[in-house]
Amino acid sequence: MKLSALTIRRGSDIPPEPAVLLMSGAHGTPPPPSGLKLTEELVSRTAILALDGEFDLYTAPEVERAVDVILRRVPRRLVVDLSRVSFLNSAGLEVLVACHRRAGSRTDLRIVAATRSTWRPLQIVRLHETLIIHTSRAAAVAAPVLGPPRTLSP
Repeated sequence: MKLSALTIRRGSDIPPEPAVLLMSGAHGTPPPPSGLKLTEELVSRTAILALDGEFDLYTAPEVERAVDVILRRVPRRLVVDLSRVSFLNSAGLEVLVACHRRAGSRTDLRIVAATRSTWRPLQIVRLHETLIIHTSRAAAVAAPVLGPPRTLSP
């Protein structure tokens, strides 16, 4: 975050006074709110990435970086737990699709969507037909590994 002060000068005998304190993030935009907490857990060869908060345009890059780090370790299964996500939009859905593609046949991807705020967006864009979605973390971890992963059309 970058802080800068704007000062106004009125003459040599009057000292400058701050008029506005500007706060800006990258490219002059307001800094994104820290609306998402990520937690990673490893159970045997299953990596669990739990999200808590809003999964949107501001937080999607952070989730994407976390998923990349996890997939580089090539776990047998990756569970993305959205059960504590209060808001999911298209940016978050895009990260889930990219995660599905990157996981490929090496990593079995499972999604936990236990609330309407996560299940409904997945259903609207019909990702529930491609992604394997569970209503609890325990079910996602315990489920047997199926055949080759389903693919998304380009």
